Amino acid sequence: MNTKYAIGAPIFLPERPSDLRHLPSRTFQALEPEFLRALTALVERPTPDAHLECEEDLQRLVLVFASHVLAGALSYLHADASLVESAVAAARQAAPTPMRHRGWRTTPVSFLGGVRLTLWTPYLSEDRTDRPGPTRGIGRRGPAGGGSFPVLEALGIFWQATPALYSEVSRQLVRSASCAEAHRALAERGIEIDEKMVRTLALKVGGEALRQRQRRIEAASEGQVFSDEFAGKRIVIGTDGGRLRLREGGERGRRNKSGHRRFRTPWREPKLIVVYVIDGKGRKGKDCLSVYDGTLGDAGATFELLISELLVRGAARAKQVILTADGARWIWNRADALAAALGLRPKQLVKVADYYHAVEHLSALAELRAGWTDAERGSWVRKMRRLLKKGHVDRVIETARSFARGRNAAKIRTQIAYFEDRREFMRYDEFRRRHIPRGSGATESAVRRVINLRLKGPSIFWRAENAERMLHMRAYYKAGRWSELMRRVMYRSPDGKPHSIPAQTAA
Repeated sequence: MNTKYAIGAPIFLPERPSDLRHLPSRTFQALEPEFLRALTALVERPTPDAHLECEEDLQRLVLVFASHVLAGALSYLHADASLVESAVAAARQAAPTPMRHRGWRTTPVSFLGGVRLTLWTPYLSEDRTDRPGPTRGIGRRGPAGGGSFPVLEALGIFWQATPALYSEVSRQLVRSASCAEAHRALAERGIEIDEKMVRTLALKVGGEALRQRQRRIEAASEGQVFSDEFAGKRIVIGTDGGRLRLREGGERGRRNKSGHRRFRTPWREPKLIVVYVIDGKGRKGKDCLSVYDGTLGDAGATFELLISELLVRGAARAKQVILTADGARWIWNRADALAAALGLRPKQLVKVADYYHAVEHLSALAELRAGWTDAERGSWVRKMRRLLKKGHVDRVIETARSFARGRNAAKIRTQIAYFEDRREFMRYDEFRRRHIPRGSGATESAVRRVINLRLKGPSIFWRAENAERMLHMRAYYKAGRWSELMRRVMYRSPDGKPHSIPAQTAA
């Protein structure tokens, strides 16, 4: 059986409840010759190669078996009149324009096994009755698409793919270095799917995830809270930027000798937000996953995203919020606004300038000091580090001022200003006593894992909208919150929960 990209009907379609018990057996009966063929090949040629081929064939056949069983169950569900009615009502309620029932139609659906099977299901499209304008012919879809299959969508089937398929495809693309690599990884698992479909499904999932993220931002502005995971907790927040290159232009214009159009590749700084819980000893909590997310937007958009996620997760009732960051002014300039948005008292928000960045500025000061040997510079830095740890930032500033002269005086004063502007955030002795982290290493590590190891690299260029999708999905994947993201996509809801439709909307 060659199942690659094939479109066929489910092997067995149950019509009544008693038929469900026959669904697995009837499906296996149809596939049994394929199973026996794989096993016979191993028995006749008992070698490691034959064993490998047999095991891979059996895995593929199990996926095909599961696809046909699931397709049969989906067809059976269509016989439930109440399910069909509520799904149609929900689709009409959610649609931005009036929808018209067009009857039942067949549509292909791809399953996790890479098998494409046709299902008979209700179809809705935009109701253009009594509306001026030319009618569209069959297959002539407008920019909003050609309609919907409400029962399939009620079961999480979008873009002609089951939830398990588009979730696994998106996850593989997020974790892999390229679309081709994700395609190979899926094929190794026995999931046969076209490489172009890998990219298409992942972008569709990312686009819907971003739409729900925007709805979360809107919900936060309206005072909605979706969970209390940060309520009563000590949470650490941080944000920092990475690097990637965009691909701009190239759609129009004269082609060069190779047949390609020129495009621009400017650098951009995507920004990542990080939130995690710590216990009373300052250790990262093991029972609460970190929150990662990112955007190509500016500093304002980054803090809007950060504040929104904190609000909908109950951080307004947090015991303590600790902001750790390097010396970037765009972060510190928005710290007070963040505290106001969360409704925090002054003592509830603690601002911490990263200790290790401060040490880098000490090294820069030592390099600007004329007449010192390398040994003297190293000795001075070690002494100042000890003073910083003890909270004596004023003594560090006074010492640096003593050699702010000569041709490097202006540069030295610039470095001194770094400590002067952040002296209140460098109470490292107090932070240690209160078990408050003194560094932003968790944020920098997340930037490397989420952004730099996937979105940045030689000859890697991104369309801005695709980079935003990948950044959002990869952030949730690396935070261990992939299922949370998929629930939002499946249910088309910002909180990842199903929303019922009142019965009277079914008319």
